[in-house]
Amino acid sequence: MEKRPTDSSDDSELRMTFTEHLGELRIRLIRSVLALGVGFLLCFFLFNYIFEIVSRPLRPLQVSNFFVSEKAPQDSQETSEEAASKQTPPSKTQSPVWTVLNPLEPFVVNMKLAAYFGLLLALPYIIYQACAFVFPGLKPNEKRAVLILLFGCSALAIFGVAVAYFGVFPLVLPYLMQYAPEGVQIQLRMNETVTMVMIGLVGFAIAFQFPMVVLILVYLDLLTPDQLRSWRRFAIVGLSFLAALLTPPDPFSMLLMAGPMVLLYEISIWGSYAVVRYRDRRRPV
Repeated sequence: MEKRPTDSSDDSELRMTFTEHLGELRIRLIRSVLALGVGFLLCFFLFNYIFEIVSRPLRPLQVSNFFVSEKAPQDSQETSEEAASKQTPPSKTQSPVWTVLNPLEPFVVNMKLAAYFGLLLALPYIIYQACAFVFPGLKPNEKRAVLILLFGCSALAIFGVAVAYFGVFPLVLPYLMQYAPEGVQIQLRMNETVTMVMIGLVGFAIAFQFPMVVLILVYLDLLTPDQLRSWRRFAIVGLSFLAALLTPPDPFSMLLMAGPMVLLYEISIWGSYAVVRYRDRRRPV
């Protein structure tokens, strides 16, 4: 008689398979952490170039003469009367003045930018490692859906960052700074300004992901194109409220963010019809 394998041998095989998966996951995680560390170190030593990139949306403030110039040191031989006669009231010039309030602030800003840009630099490799671990267990149509989701989210994130970097910040910041009264010396605190710019860029990248969320809900049959059309007014109000939360407190910047988001909502309505047709073709009869 042929002997049947015992339950213990089956459990041993399952445990070995599970252990192999854990080992592969550990290797993927180690590679991702190493890539993140390399990106962090590289960006840490390229701080000057990265800081120039982050501060570039602030250049319209310099062109608009919102900053106070640093005065040249006076000659020690000048009398107090001559110095007083040459002294002029503070004028706004094109020279930006960055302010730090403690010796650790430049180092903290360097660490923050290295973390942000190091993650951005290592993110494609981290996503590749995640896909390499997950994809063997997916069906071909599921792999295709994940790839569409990844490329769609990446494109929308790039679009959102571009809107903030080239549109919102260069236009909104001079508009906000013009409310400073005469005689107020405008300076930029390094830590707060860099944090504001980075949070704004990340906020726009996240906010512009909502079309992909809508299309996923349509694919799961939790939403329909007709519902999206009937909820258009509520969606416009909700997107405007979201834009007001993610932008500086003024109507101009809110419109700059809400406008593209409303346009993306309209595009998602038309895209939902294509998703429904694709989903119906994939369903078994």
